[in-house]
Amino acid sequence: MEKKIIILFTLLNMYFIYAQFNVKKLSQQVIDNHRNKNAYIADYSMYKKKAYSAEKMLPQNYKKDGSVDYTQYIQHALDKYNVVLLPNFLIKVNDKGLVLHNNQVLLFQPKSALKLNPTSQKEYSVLGLNNVNKVKIYFANIEGDKYQHLTNVGEWGFGIGIFSSNDISIYSPYIKQTWGDGIYIGQRQNIPSTYIKVYNAVIDDVRRNGMSITSADNVNVVNTYISNTNGTSPESGIDIEPDSMYDVISNINVKNLTTYNNKWAGVLLVFERLKSVETKLISIDIEGHRDDFSQNAIAFHGYLIGENFNNLKGTIKLFNTNYKNNKTKYYFYKTNLSNLKINTSDLNLKTKLKSYNFK
Repeated sequence: MEKKIIILFTLLNMYFIYAQFNVKKLSQQVIDNHRNKNAYIADYSMYKKKAYSAEKMLPQNYKKDGSVDYTQYIQHALDKYNVVLLPNFLIKVNDKGLVLHNNQVLLFQPKSALKLNPTSQKEYSVLGLNNVNKVKIYFANIEGDKYQHLTNVGEWGFGIGIFSSNDISIYSPYIKQTWGDGIYIGQRQNIPSTYIKVYNAVIDDVRRNGMSITSADNVNVVNTYISNTNGTSPESGIDIEPDSMYDVISNINVKNLTTYNNKWAGVLLVFERLKSVETKLISIDIEGHRDDFSQNAIAFHGYLIGENFNNLKGTIKLFNTNYKNNKTKYYFYKTNLSNLKINTSDLNLKTKLKSYNFK
């Protein structure tokens, strides 16, 4: 009885926290248009012809309503076959998630979806990629447990978690309501992720960030739509934020990004953890960023003014922006960006940068 009361209190507490933010519901048309699955249907169809149907792994008299946890059965299919086709219905998964392997192709069908069974774990990856190479994921449909999480502890529940992996391609995913980030790209044991490609993603109403990039070299995020991020800081669309001086932020390319109604920022750039006597090279290219209704269209968090660290070098490019309905278009948090250069076509940003004595 006492445990039920605690869980009820936690859920009510989260309800009141989230109620303070106005989620602007996305129409199905917006979701479908931005995912644009038709752009990849030829390759998808080619893989589907040779894919193993994971439905064959399910036990007799299996349910199609998402009421039963079939994680172990789907995982067995992934462990045994390189190209796997998920069942064309909702599948409940537990907080162990599904772990992908080298040279794997995972295909979602039109009605395929993975929904996390509510958990008390502070971190999870519904789809986990850990130190793997050459993985393709087509048309992922993932729902987390943001509104059913069993505690208020942690913030690292990911839809897709990518760690120290190479040559990963994610096509037209739809990810919503995760406890942490929709997609997380980072490292373990000081091995950055490399050659990560995310195309036509739609990420909605996740709790921490739509996408975090913490340690990676050569990332391409193209035609992505991120909305309604809210729940726990940083609450931004894309957050490029290394965790330590051992992380890498190199060749990060974001093209045609749309951010909508994110609680803090459409794009957030944070470099505080890179303070060191060692030079850190940064290269970020953002082209065609549109934001509507996020509190800040883009926010810069570098080093605190007065701190004597000048080890950041490289360039942040910001071109062809379109920002509206923001409290602040360009937000600077009591900060300087060391020796980073900002190359932009936006005259208003150029003027603002001069007042901060940035390069």
